[in-house]
Amino acid sequence: MIVIGGGPIGCAVARDIAAADFRVLVVEEHPAIGVPLRCAGLVSSRTLQLSRVSPEVIRHKLTGARVHAPGGEMLKLYGSRVYALAVDRVAFDRDLAGQAAAAGAEMADSTRAVDLKLIPGGVSVKLRHRGNLDEAKELTCRLVVGADGYGSLVAKRLRVLPEGERLPLYAAEAYLPGSEGQIVDIFLGNQVAPGWFGWVIPTGEGTARIGIGAPRRPYEFLQQLAEKHPGTFRGMRILRCTSGYVPVYFQHRSYGPHSLLVGDAAGHVKPISGGGLYFGLRCARLCAATAIGALRSNDCSDRFLARYQRDWEETVGQEIRCGLRHRKVFLDLSDEDMDQLISFFNKPYWRRLILKYGDIDYHSKLAGRLSNLPHWAKHFFKAGVNMMLAGCGVSKIF
Repeated sequence: MIVIGGGPIGCAVARDIAAADFRVLVVEEHPAIGVPLRCAGLVSSRTLQLSRVSPEVIRHKLTGARVHAPGGEMLKLYGSRVYALAVDRVAFDRDLAGQAAAAGAEMADSTRAVDLKLIPGGVSVKLRHRGNLDEAKELTCRLVVGADGYGSLVAKRLRVLPEGERLPLYAAEAYLPGSEGQIVDIFLGNQVAPGWFGWVIPTGEGTARIGIGAPRRPYEFLQQLAEKHPGTFRGMRILRCTSGYVPVYFQHRSYGPHSLLVGDAAGHVKPISGGGLYFGLRCARLCAATAIGALRSNDCSDRFLARYQRDWEETVGQEIRCGLRHRKVFLDLSDEDMDQLISFFNKPYWRRLILKYGDIDYHSKLAGRLSNLPHWAKHFFKAGVNMMLAGCGVSKIF
């Protein structure tokens, strides 16, 4: 079988299928795994455990956040436990690729899947190597997995189109002398980051990952953010720029004849923070299990593969739907609404509750605890959960 996309999710799928003694080819369009970097690399400890990646990839541990309201008020969420880990994402990706190769998967880098079509009993995939653009070769397989992100070739050939947003991000690794410590900074406001937020994630030794999401020209919004907060961004020097998109939608069909979608290609992303590693890795397990069952039974029909959709919806579907509802309310908030919301939560009781129940992987845990807000605050409830949890830890950016 063929996995299109050599990112961490595709490699996790390939690892598990190869470990079940099936031949697996991983097709990666870039010459090196993990490059270019398009993720802030902030994950939970459970994500690291799930990935089986070495703890050596951890660069910094984060224990809290400062949430900056549009009007200037700051919500300080400082805890004693580690809420998130800033990891070396290139090393993280390469570790998973190594796991896949060790399990027996073949890795084909600098190779792009340019077309695929159904044939009797399987799929024909046309591949083109970066160094030989004039010639493409065709391989056939019984099953193809699309782990090739938003705009997936597999999804297009299945005519499974995303039904939601694709939000542009601008991010960078930077030298930032003022970023020492273990506290993430989150910046809110329609003039600051319309439809999303800005962030500064300390990574130790005077470095940080910075970024912002916006529906247009995110780099310009980052420049404006730095000018508005000179104390935070003083002395900043960009070391490496990254960019990408956050797919924010619910994928109602992630399978077809002889084909499966996983990760960003299947919308396995947290709509509140944009993080895709934890959901993607959980769904990678389910994708691999379904693929193994299909290959063993020699039944790669969409009827058989439909069980994968049911499995991942039962596993992470409710969290994605919950996040989409919160995001819808958030998009309707004015800056004045956000200021009122931050002011409301900026009390010892609410800060303690947020720190106790905030979880960057399961946003609904805190949502349940906030269900008894006073009647006048109901208007802000869902958006409040959205922003506060993003403040407790941001993941893609992970």
